[in-house]
Amino acid sequence: MYNKERAAALIVNTHSRRGQKFFRAAKDELTKQGISVAASYPVKYPERLPKVVQNAVKRKHKLIIVGGGDGTISSVVDYFACQDVVLGILPFGTVNSFARTLGIPLDLKRAVEVIVNGKVADVDLGKVDHDYFSNVVAIGLSADIARYISRRLKKYTGMLSYVLMGMRIMFSHRPIECTLTMNNEVFKFNTHQVVIANGGYFGITPFAQNATADDQELMVFVMDTPHRWHTLKLWIAFLLRKAAIFPQARFFRVKEVKLEALPSQCVEVDGEITTRTPVNISLVPEALKVMVPSQHYQGQA
Repeated sequence: MYNKERAAALIVNTHSRRGQKFFRAAKDELTKQGISVAASYPVKYPERLPKVVQNAVKRKHKLIIVGGGDGTISSVVDYFACQDVVLGILPFGTVNSFARTLGIPLDLKRAVEVIVNGKVADVDLGKVDHDYFSNVVAIGLSADIARYISRRLKKYTGMLSYVLMGMRIMFSHRPIECTLTMNNEVFKFNTHQVVIANGGYFGITPFAQNATADDQELMVFVMDTPHRWHTLKLWIAFLLRKAAIFPQARFFRVKEVKLEALPSQCVEVDGEITTRTPVNISLVPEALKVMVPSQHYQGQA
């Protein structure tokens, strides 16, 4: 449980799907439940978030509460990594995969209750080359969706925006010649989708059984087929949590992986396009202190 007498900073991405609507409500709910909010920052422009968080860390706030989605958390997580500062998450984004992995409710009141009555967990982070990420790295269909989807569409249609963009892209998408170097082996795939996850969620779906954000492993998932029809069936099975029954669904547990592709691909990191292949992806164990539910989080913390 966090010491409520110690002041916290609240930083909300008000450009996120629910951030603008809930900034004032979040501040009021935190105060109502006994958290002293020493400083609060509504950040309209997402590119300014890292600097705001960096300054809050420099001011020695021991609890920094961030409201936003996966992209928001990923953009600021470098300033929490391996530091003596605790992250509180208010999941105000469209998908909120990292919050789902940690068992943090999407409801504002219950998310605040986690910050007030939960526990501090030391969870893993991933690295793409030299940049930290919290949840997922991917290439293929999901990366192309992230590349072409607009913030405006996400803000006003939510999860439906991903479905609409996926339908638009799916039937013209070309397979990728992908090489994964991991566990001292080289694997080659002709695929439409590769996912490397820190935890068990990709989007709103738990796809890896018994994978948590503190198991000190990355989960690699490959749709091992070049055929769009098979890929579509795999996506449907994936959404229904049945992907593991298909032989084309390949799963690996690794500490690090080198990801290469022909042609070079945009890389999606926690829902945002940040770089291109080739990339080296690695695990950093117990790198992040974060508030999680005291009873329901299934990790080791």
